[in-house]
Amino acid sequence: MLDVNTITDDRQMRALTGLDLAAFCDLAAPFSVGCQQEADARFTDQRPRKRRAGGGRKGVLVSPQQKLLFILYYLKTYPTFDVLAATFGLPRSKACEHAHRLAKALERTLRAQGVLPARAIDSLAQMQQVFAGVPVLLLDATERPQHRPRAVVDRAADYSGKKKADA
Repeated sequence: MLDVNTITDDRQMRALTGLDLAAFCDLAAPFSVGCQQEADARFTDQRPRKRRAGGGRKGVLVSPQQKLLFILYYLKTYPTFDVLAATFGLPRSKACEHAHRLAKALERTLRAQGVLPARAIDSLAQMQQVFAGVPVLLLDATERPQHRPRAVVDRAADYSGKKKADA
């Protein structure tokens, strides 16, 4: 089972999570706050609790550092849930649940720290504002082959003018 206490050097931490030990430790405290906020938000959206918070079976990922290692490892290596479950000693269904829930907590933490990048640019004016200080902007596009429609009427609309696909 992969445990945060067994990782001793920066090289191994970077290989598993993409962060060095210092950055991981700096992110652990805000991440624990983000996890608690995510848990609070999850339970306020439902009907009132029958039991106090904290009751029930204790999970394998107990500490916030272990949860942070779990989600960063998942996001960096992107293993299947079977592999993720075997790596952390979890059932497969819990690996899936933890991945989705902790991804939301990490996103909440990064947004609170102000380091989460913008996801979409909606207009040309917004793009010009974002890239105002960039002297040259290169866009890369890849032409992908498309299957031709079977109907003769639809073929003319999809014709690009190319005779053959480049090898």
